[in-house]
Amino acid sequence: GSGLPPRRFSAAARDCAEPRVNDMPESVLKPHIRALTPYVPPLEGRDPSKYILLDFNERTVPVPNHVTDALKSYIDIHGLQRYPNYSDMQAKIAKYAGVRTEECMFTNGSDQGIDLIVRCCCEKGSEAIIPAPTFAMYDQAADSEGLVIKRPSFDRVKGFPTEEVLAAINEKTSIVVISNPNNPTGTPVLRKDILAIAKKAPHAAIMVDECYYEFMGPEESVSGDIAEHPNLFVVRTFSKTWGIPSLRLGYVLTAEDNIKALCCVRGPYDINQLAGVALRAALENPKYIWDFVEEVNKQSKPKFEEYLTKRGIPFWPTSANFIFCDFENPVELEKGIREKGVLVRPKKDAAGKMHLRITIGTVEQMDKLM
Repeated sequence: GSGLPPRRFSAAARDCAEPRVNDMPESVLKPHIRALTPYVPPLEGRDPSKYILLDFNERTVPVPNHVTDALKSYIDIHGLQRYPNYSDMQAKIAKYAGVRTEECMFTNGSDQGIDLIVRCCCEKGSEAIIPAPTFAMYDQAADSEGLVIKRPSFDRVKGFPTEEVLAAINEKTSIVVISNPNNPTGTPVLRKDILAIAKKAPHAAIMVDECYYEFMGPEESVSGDIAEHPNLFVVRTFSKTWGIPSLRLGYVLTAEDNIKALCCVRGPYDINQLAGVALRAALENPKYIWDFVEEVNKQSKPKFEEYLTKRGIPFWPTSANFIFCDFENPVELEKGIREKGVLVRPKKDAAGKMHLRITIGTVEQMDKLM
């Protein structure tokens, strides 16, 4: 009864989603794991030759040749049969992030970072504060560890529920999750509010997901505060702005002792070598990402916000590369947009009201959408 239009799920995804384990008379799986359902994003049918993809908050144009050429070259020198050799990759990421190498670790996408932090910091039965609506992987990680989730609500006008989060903190709190800017609403979270939460809960992990860091104001990042607040964990990715989500590469920034502990849980070869090859090439010439950020932040997004405002369509203030729009008939509108060759993503707010989350692409792509 969600009212969502039929989406494109693969046979494998449907098989994964079938709750067959719970129906078994006996199972070696933990009871709370047996009760879970998987997060299955609607991936099937996302054909870039047929659609403009404004549904997954990805970079909407290809990466430049210097990145793809590096990948081709590595394959041509017969590198695939060797185990990964990461060399100075951690140091290069740390330099980009502005922290010491010992305060940084790379991960298999930011999802692995999220999972590692929850696994390493949270005891079963403890409480996780996860303001809603937000990225589904936070709940999945918390549920996998048997945590009790508290969900203060984001608000289109008031923004991040700082006071509600502070009030929810108690001795049972093991983690507070802050998506900054938040997905799907785009809501920015002030640095001072994050630090107030970190000070209120020194016994709990404060996990700040800065997945859309390049699109937000750098002054709102808490990466510079990890030395002073050892309970801070910053999670980022190379999937969005950098344009390599298929290679699965992210990173965690936190105090040195935390990094040492997380590395004891992460596997030695969890990140594939091609991700490292692409990253090195990208970091050597990163102008392409800032060109894209500038077009999104200074041209495409203001133009689309003006379009929405003139038509009286409510939308959430955003510091990211997407806008959470409150259309009157979002389900029907999504279907019509899809039929015109553009994909956007239906998402609910905390009250269960359906919105459309629309990724901001190039000016040309947004003109077609409008």
